[in-house]
Amino acid sequence: MLGRRAAAALLAPLLTLPLKPNAAHADVKEEIRKAASVVPGYGPSDLLFPNAFQGRWKVTRSVVDVQYPLGKDKAPREEVALAERQLEAGAAGVSFDARYVETDDPGAFGDKVIPDRAFNAERRASALQGLPLDDLEARWSSSNPNVVTMRNRRIGSVVETKVTKRSVEGENGAFGTSEYARVADAGSEGVLGGVPRILATRERVRYRYPVDGGRPTRIEGLEITDLFDPTQTGFADLAGASPVLKVKARLTLERIR
Repeated sequence: MLGRRAAAALLAPLLTLPLKPNAAHADVKEEIRKAASVVPGYGPSDLLFPNAFQGRWKVTRSVVDVQYPLGKDKAPREEVALAERQLEAGAAGVSFDARYVETDDPGAFGDKVIPDRAFNAERRASALQGLPLDDLEARWSSSNPNVVTMRNRRIGSVVETKVTKRSVEGENGAFGTSEYARVADAGSEGVLGGVPRILATRERVRYRYPVDGGRPTRIEGLEITDLFDPTQTGFADLAGASPVLKVKARLTLERIR
């Protein structure tokens, strides 16, 4: 493992690059992020969103396309039913609240905003799955942002989502995120009731918003979610695997505060 002195030596060339033109400034900032992400103790531990995202938003998610790359029979029935129900909702989509909060992560160079994953997970699951919000309890800590555990109090089910790889790119009105995650669903019998169902996901989102010097009141995005089922594709690197379900959705974020 690199010590801080060695890590600083790796970062030094980037930190001393000239920052005159705006485009060059953006490029250097991105290069610093990439270099720092592989240095222990320097890289951000969570997705860092532009500061324009800070606050609470009403998110409207409209599914516009559902695909089954390996055939519909290879995709899990519950996820198929959920995706097709959302597709039938049309442009009206489903709405839920989300919020983005400040972080004190030392790996954050300029952008200091991360998603409140517990808050967002509860409200998204409630809206998309038609579950009472009071039945849901998400556990997450910004000090360990890779894991979100969702419990349904009514039926006793537990779902753990663990991010295994993430990245961000772009700024100045165009911003994108990518996350791979393992999803372990213990079902209604709970974690002690049997072998959990294991799935994996990759979620990519591309956002656009105006940059006129003020806080944006509206942000638009395109979300593509790939669902992988290891029983169909094996447990190899998901980068080379075919998803069993692909869902494309349009996102509209309207600022609440």
